[in-house]
Amino acid sequence: MEINSNKGRVCYTEDICADGICCFMSIPRKQNHLGIWKHIFRKRSAAYGIKLLYTALHAKDIVYNPCKCLEFYLTWKDDASDDMQILLRCAAYGKKRRPYVCKAFPDRKDSFMHDVPAPCIYNEYIAPEEYVRLKHTHVFRLFYAIKDDQALLRKISPHCSVDDTRKRLDQCKDSVKISAIWNEKPSEYFLIEVPKVPSILCTSEVHPVIKTIRQAYNRWTGHIETWLEKHYGDKWHTYLEQALENEDNRPGRKKKEKIFKSKMTK
Repeated sequence: MEINSNKGRVCYTEDICADGICCFMSIPRKQNHLGIWKHIFRKRSAAYGIKLLYTALHAKDIVYNPCKCLEFYLTWKDDASDDMQILLRCAAYGKKRRPYVCKAFPDRKDSFMHDVPAPCIYNEYIAPEEYVRLKHTHVFRLFYAIKDDQALLRKISPHCSVDDTRKRLDQCKDSVKISAIWNEKPSEYFLIEVPKVPSILCTSEVHPVIKTIRQAYNRWTGHIETWLEKHYGDKWHTYLEQALENEDNRPGRKKKEKIFKSKMTK
């Protein structure tokens, strides 16, 4: 997929909830955690027609749907430029009525993410390139897919007319238009690459930001070993050892001992 990307043209506003993009992929498939909360279950703007598209050279495109409570807004600066800002916000965030499994995400023991032995995809998206290339064998990309739908465009940019929003999206240097069939329904979508902004990631001891290969391996050992074995077969530990050695040899870093566990000791 080709796109002319100018990172400075699309950014996030500072006014954003801690869940951010994690609401696209850190939820159960059937979103059962919201089942009993009927008064907040109605679809918000993101659920109406925003998707997250994962794509890479050697990977089939993967589409993520957002949590039904996620609000998605587009705003433009007042100077009539093409500079666009994106705001993600959980509609129930910070409110007493927020489902308990979301309220303490991800540290609560019965949180829906607590038992998932892996980082969310956005955590890996902003991780160091050495880690991304080792685990995925390529650097992947994330895009927002915004449905070209009159009702949706009115919802996500309430201070602009539908025609003005569509025109600005068409003219935005970070946007391309595609035709796609998702859920058996053909539609037109605007694709906008997701900026790598760490401020939208929910971080904690349970869900830390990935800073190095070694730190990620220590935190998600089984998950990463399984992934590496899938790509590299029996030689996965050799690739990991080489990546760690290269990482440790970078200027300003101290060498550390080898850390292989489970599969290498069997």
